[in-house]
Amino acid sequence: MYAYHTRQDQFETYILQNENGSTLIEIVPERGCIISQYIVNNELIFYLDEATLSNPDINVRGGNPILFPISSYLEQNQYRVNDSLYSMSQHGFARNLKGTVVEITTNEFSASITTELTSNADTYEHYPFEFKLIMKYTLTDSSLTIESTVLNTDEKTMPFYLGYHPYFYVADKSQIEIIIPSSNVVELIPNSMKGQTFNFEQPESNVIYSDLQANSCHMIDHARSLKLKLSMDDVYKYLVLWTLQGKDFVCIEPWMAPVNAMNLHKDVQYLQAGQTHTSAFKISAEFV
Repeated sequence: MYAYHTRQDQFETYILQNENGSTLIEIVPERGCIISQYIVNNELIFYLDEATLSNPDINVRGGNPILFPISSYLEQNQYRVNDSLYSMSQHGFARNLKGTVVEITTNEFSASITTELTSNADTYEHYPFEFKLIMKYTLTDSSLTIESTVLNTDEKTMPFYLGYHPYFYVADKSQIEIIIPSSNVVELIPNSMKGQTFNFEQPESNVIYSDLQANSCHMIDHARSLKLKLSMDDVYKYLVLWTLQGKDFVCIEPWMAPVNAMNLHKDVQYLQAGQTHTSAFKISAEFV
């Protein structure tokens, strides 16, 4: 039987877990409705730098930050809407919004929590649209499903492209294998690839894959006999790898659109007034 409870740290945290607490997720609505932790069979799936979670003045480094209304960055952090110039920082602002919990359900096999992030006067200065972003997280014994619903509550057409930034915990990077269904890879930081493999041996590495031949990829942590499968809807056309040397994580990020997409008008989603857009991303864990 799954259940939930809350814990009051600096921010209220919602914990959804199985009966013995060996599999769980933690959600912090006040920090962009982030899933701050994910554990399966007492094994860490997500990395988390606790100090960044506790500091509201900086971005959380860890968990699964939501990238909205853009993923990646814009040239000079700027873009235009109807000839008006706007500024927006990397990965948008959803991860810095305070969200609310809409619903929690539990049963014998799963638990889910639905949260909501909403536009306000501050977001409108950088993104001149009114919206709601509804996130539903569903936990089972072996998987975590992340479903987003974007609602255009404005009277004009709204552009966006969403992504996720999961930090996967890896204690020994020499023991992991990442399988991406594409050979079309671009280095966002020089020397981020060593032949056909991701380079963990420099201070920072970052690449983006496009032309995906399947809507899933895998990471195998041989040191823990753990296999993760990341499955996403077809709208997520790009996968990004990012890591820092000396830190116990690698990020495998599904994006809807490439770098600077708002200016390139490439793979941007457009919602008419009153329309919604729903998509899903799933993480499955298997011990092999």
